[in-house]
Amino acid sequence: MRTVQAFVLLAFAFGAGADETTPVASETTSDLGAPVAAATLDELRGGDEDITTNVIRVTGDVSGNSATDVATGANTIREGSFADASGLTTVVQNTGANVLIQSATIVNVQFVDP
Repeated sequence: MRTVQAFVLLAFAFGAGADETTPVASETTSDLGAPVAAATLDELRGGDEDITTNVIRVTGDVSGNSATDVATGANTIREGSFADASGLTTVVQNTGANVLIQSATIVNVQFVDP
């Protein structure tokens, strides 16, 4: 939960333009509340490493199963299927039986000076 809170605070501070020279407003300016001081964000910030390591461990196992008289069908993605999609879209399709589908996504966001 701490990571989520730090991200929300960081995103709000960037949107409000807070830095070391900008005083923090005491009144709330939106549903998120008052802007957070840069010094507070400094305490929540991660390290200065240039190395990012991401590991996804998916260790599912399908064994000892049987499927008898199973009818499977086709599934199709057609034009317009993602017409109004935004963000990260993931599609998982399964047309078989006794299938283990494991999916994972890592999103790494790095903020740099413009």
